[in-house]
Amino acid sequence: MTVTSTSRSTTNRVARTATTGTTKVGRGTRNTKLHSVVKSINIQRYKAQGRTTFCNQAVHAMASKLGYKGFKGLVANQMYKKMNSPGSGFKRISAQQAAQLAKQGKMVVAAFYNNTPRAGRPDGKAPGHIALVTGEYSPGVPGIAQAGRKTFEWGPVTQGFGRHQPTYFVKV
Repeated sequence: MTVTSTSRSTTNRVARTATTGTTKVGRGTRNTKLHSVVKSINIQRYKAQGRTTFCNQAVHAMASKLGYKGFKGLVANQMYKKMNSPGSGFKRISAQQAAQLAKQGKMVVAAFYNNTPRAGRPDGKAPGHIALVTGEYSPGVPGIAQAGRKTFEWGPVTQGFGRHQPTYFVKV
């Protein structure tokens, strides 16, 4: 069963599929459960203030809503290291797997670890970046929700990470 509704903009048609729990939006398909988590935290309240960004806090808020509280108080680099550690409860996956697992409603995170030294930071490194994967933006390209220099509920991973290639992790 597919129900189609129109948002404020008549050009942005949204089709919801009850059987899969996904929503087709303009470009791609996102998971409705994950999108509702993004909506519930009001991601715009995590947008950058000057040069200070809050991607880590946004991902912590979303992960908490999904039942994972292990990111509290960590910056993006620390979150990456935690997920990349043996016994963390996270598994590294490919971009294609990330998109597919997120479409199924799994908690999938895209993260970039910045190894550039920087004094005065909690981990001694320049800021990394982290975002929640919520579906597939285009074939093989994860769609994300993120806070940072750009803050948005839905977009391609390249819009959030630019030239940096993120590593993908799924909560197992």
